[in-house]
Amino acid sequence: MGCRHGGEQRPIRPLLLLLSVLLLPLLISGVQANLNQSSDGGELFLSCIQDNECFLTPVATGEEVISDTVFASPAQPDTVTLEFEMDPQQKELALLPSLLKSMVVDLRFTGEFSGANKPELEVSLILASTVTTWNFDAEVLPSATTSNPYTLEDEALNLNGERLLWPEQTVRLRLTFVLDRPGTWELHLRGASSLYLEIPWSEDIDARNTDEPSSDLEPQSTIFETIHYGALLENDRDCWTFTIEQHELLNIYLEWETVPIEIQQSHGLPDLIQPSGRLSASPDVIVKENDDSTRITYRWRALPLGEYIFCIGGTAGKFQPYIWTGQLSYEGSGPLNPNDFDGKAFYPSGTALLGDENEAVSLTQSGFGLLFLGFLALIGFVIDGLRNSTSTLLRFGVFTPGVIFLLVGGILHPMWVLGDEVQTESEIQLDDLIEMRLQQLWDVSYPGVPEQVLVTHTGSTWGMLDGDNLQLRLLVEEAHPLPDGRWQLIVPELQDLRLDQAIFSQVAQGGGQTTDQGMLEQQTVRFILLAGRSLLLDMLMLEAMMVVDELPKSSVFHVDFDMVNAPATGSVNVPAWSTRPASVSVNDWVLLQGALFPEQISVSLCDCDLDLLDVRFIESPGFDIGDVPQNINIENASGLIGYSTQVALFGLFLCVFASRTEYQRRQKAKALATTFFGQESKWD
Repeated sequence: MGCRHGGEQRPIRPLLLLLSVLLLPLLISGVQANLNQSSDGGELFLSCIQDNECFLTPVATGEEVISDTVFASPAQPDTVTLEFEMDPQQKELALLPSLLKSMVVDLRFTGEFSGANKPELEVSLILASTVTTWNFDAEVLPSATTSNPYTLEDEALNLNGERLLWPEQTVRLRLTFVLDRPGTWELHLRGASSLYLEIPWSEDIDARNTDEPSSDLEPQSTIFETIHYGALLENDRDCWTFTIEQHELLNIYLEWETVPIEIQQSHGLPDLIQPSGRLSASPDVIVKENDDSTRITYRWRALPLGEYIFCIGGTAGKFQPYIWTGQLSYEGSGPLNPNDFDGKAFYPSGTALLGDENEAVSLTQSGFGLLFLGFLALIGFVIDGLRNSTSTLLRFGVFTPGVIFLLVGGILHPMWVLGDEVQTESEIQLDDLIEMRLQQLWDVSYPGVPEQVLVTHTGSTWGMLDGDNLQLRLLVEEAHPLPDGRWQLIVPELQDLRLDQAIFSQVAQGGGQTTDQGMLEQQTVRFILLAGRSLLLDMLMLEAMMVVDELPKSSVFHVDFDMVNAPATGSVNVPAWSTRPASVSVNDWVLLQGALFPEQISVSLCDCDLDLLDVRFIESPGFDIGDVPQNINIENASGLIGYSTQVALFGLFLCVFASRTEYQRRQKAKALATTFFGQESKWD
């Protein structure tokens, strides 16, 4: 697209104009203007060959300044619209970011009477079918030569869930400003005006889709035990034909390259058509997923010999590269076998622990013992105190303070602690949090759920979205001292958490999760793989954040997090930790993410006679105490005062001392009376 405005064109020497027209195609021919994953793949410059031919180009070129003189007035304003379309057009399939990294537009206006200023500007960035608009207010410049461009940094893009930019889709920038006074506007180019989108993933789908053409009617002829490279583009059917010789086991290893979850193919069960034309029975399936790929092993036993057709099918709007190969073998321990699973998938507790285990402090809940003893002692001393005392100083100087200390430390404080340890109506326990998280993942893994919804919920921390409030009651077993004086809490429920047990329990609650051939449905497989990864990361983050500033007094803790959006980490396949507690700053959260995220995560599922799950990972070696945020809103159940036991014992001592002293005074008085009046006196 070009630009539209009125007035005379700025004088340009014809030779320079001719050179710009001739050199611009040469300058950009060796550089693709694709929004791609390279370091400069999302950087585009506003360039103009001449005033009415403007583009977004990968290099700064063309005219240095375009300008025009207008004769506008408040009664007859002049609207100027400049449009810059990316050239060359988009060639790769790209995943758009949620934020515009930066934009600079150096637009100036010099009025005949008002001097240098920046007019009101509307900037619209058009990506495919989405439009994001920003508005800038007018601003007076100190002088006409002052450079004060319009700038944007880390601005949210209005993508409406459409994060995919397909080849040849529109990328356009539109500038619109209205002038209501006479003067000259100038747009400075040649590197002065640009925009930058940080593209997290892109792919040249034409270069990767090397398996075409093929179909059910025209399968490619191949040798079974060779490596095949290709990509499944939208709803294509990729088919091969090969000869199967004598064997006991037939294995097909299909490895899908990691792509954004928005464009993942469904990974449905492939078709293996026998020489008779019949579809082979459902195989054993083992799925192993990590950050780089998803590897699926299909295993059949004792199939007939002859010519076979193997087909995999795609889904509209999806794209994913793959590699597959076949293997004929005999019964034995294959490269992937159900026997490789140990049958239990525990959460690897202790991974995020940094404290000194040798200096651990055991924590317990407050009991009723101190409260009961304090209550009995108080009743006894109050009854004793009702008797007349011969010493006002003893009664009010010793006995009364003792009763107060005993009341506060032995009764009111324990009652307050017991009340603070009780779970409130708005709080949940760790088991409830895990159950809610799995139910959330189950719901969003259904076919037909918008991919952006899936990404948002899967990537959220503990399943908490922006604006949610997490109130959690935790029972802690021990506290370990940290080098910086803080204490790390040990949650016993994480020590023996069975990930596989929790995940398959959710599958059982869903009901009807197998096909007619006894295989798990694709939605169930997708859920199991997502849940294994997400639950591990959720518990890892929870374990890392169990840090308090002071030595706890009780084993009961209350977590109260107001969750807000945060930059996600992890792979483009499954983003992680995209929400954070509001008390933790963005910088601290990003630092924690980078240090804590595992080097590798692997989730394996055996869809065989006994469904088995294996979750493993390689922890990050760089996580240390400096990565743990300072402001974590975790509160220990507390009472009215510190050192309550000592206060209660001190009060008990004062009361005992006062009572004992008063008793001795009474005994002395009684003995003295007996001496004077005898045993029959009224003092008895």
